[in-house]
Amino acid sequence: MRTAATALTALAVLPAVLPAQARLEPNDPWFPQQVSFQAGAGRTSFLRRSNAVRTDTVEVAAGVTPDLPAAWALTTGSRSVIVAILDDGFFYRHEDIQGNIWANPGESGTDGQGLERATNGIDDDGNGFVDDVIGWDFVFDDPDPDHYVFDGMDRSRVQPYSHSIPALGIIGARGDNGVGVAGINWNVSMMLLKIGAQGTRRGEVDSARVTRAAQAIRYAADNGARIINWSGFVQVRDSVALVPLRAAVDYAASRGVLLITGAGNDGVDLDDDRNCMFPQCFDAPNQIRVAEADFDGGLFHYRVQEQVRGSNFGRRRVEIAALGRHFTTDLYQGQSTYGESGGTSNAGPVVAGVAALMLAARPDLSGARIKALILASATPLPVLSGRVLTGGVVNAYRAVRMALDEPRVPVPPL
Repeated sequence: MRTAATALTALAVLPAVLPAQARLEPNDPWFPQQVSFQAGAGRTSFLRRSNAVRTDTVEVAAGVTPDLPAAWALTTGSRSVIVAILDDGFFYRHEDIQGNIWANPGESGTDGQGLERATNGIDDDGNGFVDDVIGWDFVFDDPDPDHYVFDGMDRSRVQPYSHSIPALGIIGARGDNGVGVAGINWNVSMMLLKIGAQGTRRGEVDSARVTRAAQAIRYAADNGARIINWSGFVQVRDSVALVPLRAAVDYAASRGVLLITGAGNDGVDLDDDRNCMFPQCFDAPNQIRVAEADFDGGLFHYRVQEQVRGSNFGRRRVEIAALGRHFTTDLYQGQSTYGESGGTSNAGPVVAGVAALMLAARPDLSGARIKALILASATPLPVLSGRVLTGGVVNAYRAVRMALDEPRVPVPPL
């Protein structure tokens, strides 16, 4: 705790480089509904789904939103920044996402025979994966990380799964393109790594998910990703079974890759080892674990009879919070649409998106420095004190401003 407090104290004062009114807002038609991306406090409407006009009125506390319009006045992202996303499958043809999907340069264009590298059946870039132009499906071991996953653990039954669609939109829906919503990064490259099968039946344990996740993390680190967003976890807790996953996280750290994970939604204290989930409880130096904040500035929670559920927390094992409730990209009857998301699965991508913005502004910064600046720039909120390490929520403007103001000197790896 002392180290984090020292960092917060040392970096808390920002130079007044930009006037307060310097802001940039996109022309995306649903941006007015993206309450969670805007600034200021007060009462506002929040649309539930674009194809069913239902609105909620929400109270937004001061300092809870990441103030993205101010950050966008500094940078709107860059296609050169690669964010790897681990999830159960991807609807990557969404109208507002497809333009920001990673294109592997070694598998793009035509080969010497005039064939498309993306489909020529050859490992053109020699990385051990054939035709991996947008990422890889580690479930079915093929280059199409589509949005179909195992229905339970039976390979003969698959079902469409849309868990990743909001995360993609939060991190990188194309901004200012007159379509849909704006992502935190108007331009970015999202690498899609499908690890399956979170949609297991009650009582089933997908023990092979550990291996698939480890493979995906190593793939990301070897193929240019600087940030990994994983809005999930593995279902095993045995220390021996977890060795490959911990080794992969350490390998990513050695390559300067920052791993960002949601803290989970059981409403428990992760500092208590009995509540541990993984990789959240690895306590790796290249991790940021994100709790879900509510619009009132506290942790998101709800009651089921006498039991309180909601965002996990932990003043040692959860570094920061972010809003988890967003109006963003969605999937409805197989078509691109827009709607409400929630949970730490959508709080983590906010921090991943801010990290990508920082790298767009300062690509020379190490993952360790990006992490330190994100934590140091957090907006403190009284209700979060003692619940997460920083006692606050992510602030996009402050984080990008600090990144730009960093001295341009070599920094040690994670």
